[in-house]
Amino acid sequence: MYEIYTNYLLEVNSHTNLTSITDPKEIEIKHYQDSLSVLPYIKEGSKVLDIGAGAGFPGIPLRIEKDIDLTLIDSVNKKVNFMNEVIEKLGLDKAIAIHTRAEDFAKEKRETYDVVVSRAVANMSTLSEYCLPFLKTGGIFVALKGPKANEELEQAKNAIKILGGKVKKIDRFDLDGNERVNVIVDKVHPTKKQYPRGKNLPKKNPL
Repeated sequence: MYEIYTNYLLEVNSHTNLTSITDPKEIEIKHYQDSLSVLPYIKEGSKVLDIGAGAGFPGIPLRIEKDIDLTLIDSVNKKVNFMNEVIEKLGLDKAIAIHTRAEDFAKEKRETYDVVVSRAVANMSTLSEYCLPFLKTGGIFVALKGPKANEELEQAKNAIKILGGKVKKIDRFDLDGNERVNVIVDKVHPTKKQYPRGKNLPKKNPL
C-alpha cells in the first residue's frame, strides 16, 4: 500500500505542491514512520480526526495500520482531492477527506471524536484551539511536533486549560537524526461553545 501511496504522491506532486520531500526513502521516514509514531495512542475502532491533513499525514498511514473511522480535513481543496484519490486507490473504507476549516467543521462535529491528531499545522496554542473542541471528554489530542515542543507547550498552558485539556505525556524520539516530539493531551472537561473562534483569531490572537 505504501508503494502505491508514494508513487501517486510523487506523480501528483510533480504538478501540485503537496510535499517538499521527494526522495522515496525520505518519504518513508519523514512521512510514514513519523505518522506511525502515533499508533500506540490509538485503539482499534476509534473515531479519529486529522486536522490540516495536507497530503494525508498522519491520518492515512494510521488508517492503513488500524481499523479506525477516519476523517481528514484541510482548507486546501487540491489536497483534499488528492487524499480522497489515495483513499480510493488503497481501497480504504471508513476514511474520508473533507474540504473545510476547523472552525467551521466544529459547528457540526464538536465533541464527537475519540482522537484528534495534527502535524505541522500551527503552534501549540493555536492548534489546541482547533483540535480540543472536537474531542469527547475522555478523548485524546496528539500533536506531532519537533524540537520547539517545550517552548510551544509553555506558551500553550493557558490555552490548553481554557479549552478543557490537560497534558498527559510528552514522548520524544529520534527519527533518522531528527528530534521528534509527540504531545498527548487528555480532554478532561467540555470545551466552551465559543471555541474555536472564527476570523482566524486562533492564529492572530492565541489564547
